[in-house]
Amino acid sequence: MSSIQTARQLRRDQTDEEKELWRALRSNRFAGFKFRRQHPAGIYTLDFYCAAARLDVELDGFQPGLPEQIQHDEARCAFLKEQDIEELRFWNHEWQKNREGCLLAIWDALQRRTGCVQVMKNAEEQRFVPPNEKVLKRPTETNPSPQPSPRLAGRGR
Repeated sequence: MSSIQTARQLRRDQTDEEKELWRALRSNRFAGFKFRRQHPAGIYTLDFYCAAARLDVELDGFQPGLPEQIQHDEARCAFLKEQDIEELRFWNHEWQKNREGCLLAIWDALQRRTGCVQVMKNAEEQRFVPPNEKVLKRPTETNPSPQPSPRLAGRGR
C-alpha cells in the first residue's frame, strides 16, 4: 500500500478524539493556519501537519507506551528532527479532559515556530481565539506526552 493510500485509510479510520481535533484545525480555522490530516512524511504518517510552521500534532492512546514501539518511535523522532519538524503529542485523555489547554499548546508552538501571532486569511471565518490563560490548565512537563508511535503498523488504539 502506498503512503497516500495509507493516509486515506487512516483518515477514514480516525478516532473520535482525532475527529474532534480535526474540526478545530481544518479549513484554516485555527488562527488561519492550514493543517493537513494524515500527511505522509517519508515512511511515516503525521496525524495533523502544519507546513507553514513545520509542526506535527499527534493524538495517542495507549500504544506508544508499549516496549516494542520504543525503538521505532526513536527512529521516527530522529527522522522528524532531521526534517526540522517539531512534534507535539497529547494523550487522548489529555484531549478529553483539557481541550482548551491542548489548543493553547498548539497555539504556542505555532507562534514559536513561525513568529506569527495570526495569519489573517479569511479573518471573519476564524474559529480559534487564544483562550484566557488564567482559567486554563496548560499541559505540564511533569505529565509528559507519550513517545511517538508509527502510523504504518496499524492504528492499535
